[in-house]
Amino acid sequence: MNSKWTIKSTATGYTVQAGNVDEEHYGLCHQDHSTVRWEFRNPGMETDLVVEREGNLLVARGKFKGKEVTREFKVDSLPWYQFIEVSLAAFVRSDEEKTEFWIIEPLNLKPYKMVALKQETGDLTVNGREVEAVRIKVTLPGMASLFWSSHYWYRKTDGVYLRFEGARGGPGTPKTIVELISETNS
Repeated sequence: MNSKWTIKSTATGYTVQAGNVDEEHYGLCHQDHSTVRWEFRNPGMETDLVVEREGNLLVARGKFKGKEVTREFKVDSLPWYQFIEVSLAAFVRSDEEKTEFWIIEPLNLKPYKMVALKQETGDLTVNGREVEAVRIKVTLPGMASLFWSSHYWYRKTDGVYLRFEGARGGPGTPKTIVELISETNS
């Protein structure tokens, strides 16, 4: 299944639009790549949500699995990176080896504190071309990391997302592989 991502610069950061035949995501992010607002629509799940950061709260409003909801999630001052594919770009280009952040799981509408760890840098074949890429392991902090993790690859020069490998769901979910198939600048 193909997904299309559109990232546009704004005066205060950028917008992210991502979608496929099943769902749509729209986000507003600061220059530091942290998420300010996330809109998520999935008609098959009967879900149409808006989540906004208000200080140390993530506030969700709308319809989730057919029911009207308003939920507030208390988080700490760590950034909220709803769009990991885009939000880790600065981390990839930095000298840091580890970063922590919040994310909301769309399937259960719960926030999770996550940790991203730099792994090795090496060549990755993308669209038949060798690209120098940084592999990032994303997991839960502490002992929970023994039970779940996923890997993302980003182009070293500019932090562009290239590949994902991991489960996109709970235990027993099959491994998913996502790869960049084309990119344009407009």
